[in-house]
Amino acid sequence: MSAPLRIGVAGLGAVAQSVHLPLIQRRWDLFELAAVADLSPSLLAQVGTQFGVPDVHRYGSLGEMLAQESLDGVVLLTSGSHGAAALEAIEAGVAVFCEKPLAFSLGEIDALRKAEAEQGRPMLLLGYMKEYDPATRALKACMPAPEDIRYVNVEVLHPSGESQLAYANLRPPAGDIPGEVLEPLLAADQRCLDAALGADAPAQLRKLYANVVLGSLIHDIALLRSLFGPVRTVDAAHYWAQQDNPGSLEISGTIGEGARVHLNWHFLADYPAYRETLTMHHTRGSAELGFTVPYLLNAPTTLRLTEKAGDGESRRTLREVTEAFELELAAFHALVRDGVPAPTGIAEGYADVQVGQLIARALARSLGTTINGEASEL
Repeated sequence: MSAPLRIGVAGLGAVAQSVHLPLIQRRWDLFELAAVADLSPSLLAQVGTQFGVPDVHRYGSLGEMLAQESLDGVVLLTSGSHGAAALEAIEAGVAVFCEKPLAFSLGEIDALRKAEAEQGRPMLLLGYMKEYDPATRALKACMPAPEDIRYVNVEVLHPSGESQLAYANLRPPAGDIPGEVLEPLLAADQRCLDAALGADAPAQLRKLYANVVLGSLIHDIALLRSLFGPVRTVDAAHYWAQQDNPGSLEISGTIGEGARVHLNWHFLADYPAYRETLTMHHTRGSAELGFTVPYLLNAPTTLRLTEKAGDGESRRTLREVTEAFELELAAFHALVRDGVPAPTGIAEGYADVQVGQLIARALARSLGTTINGEASEL
């Protein structure tokens, strides 16, 4: 057995504590947790101690960690755009496991593509765990011909993050990040949003694009691409809300060989549990994927297939308890150790952000405003 990869984890918040760090420890055969980094001194100390990382291997920034450690890969779990951080790692010759969103702007991704080409090997895996889900793979293996697909619908019912993570007993949110450290990073994110949407884009649209479209719906955009090919057109997008919350989005367009697609995303703070459903109707039947809370490990996705059988119908339900997050970490190991390209890398991330910008452009129309930047040129 080859030596485990030496990896560093940057960003020690909710997804790190509930998912990635426990799985990295579980997969001791693939990974050695060599170092951690976070902007919060208290979180760095608490999580570093919890997962057995010595003081000398804890860092206040990704840059410090890359400069001081000899790493095979980094796991980027920080907030906001990951474009600059991923570029820093790739230019240092360190492979990247990157959580969403890859970037806010297409220009950031162009820079990543150039840096990866200069390294001469695949350097980035984008963390869309639903592509690795056994139920998704089972559906992909029995897909009808593209021309037979008539309609695809995605519905996301999204309760508060606190309710989704109540089971995980996470560390309290950090409040000790120095302003002189945080403010330049937030300003850099705003410049990336300027490039994507134009400097005059309204604050509401910027928040919807960054936090909802690229912060949540991007998983569904990637899932659609994986199963049916990229969303081809976005005809309309509508937003509505009660009080000051992320509200609801409804998006319609076409996919594949002209099938209609709808995405419905609803923030419902007190909904009983996160629920995500993808339904596909084709000329001979239907398929439905039912996803559960994304942070909950080993909670199987359900695939239901309805097909014609003689004069009636057959119904099958498939469920397999195999952790999708663990499978994507294994794929990252294969990328670094053996050069196996990821199912979703930089090129696929570019296509997904393009769709996100098409949605932003349609949202701008429905909100009675205009945008500039990259989204206006698609």
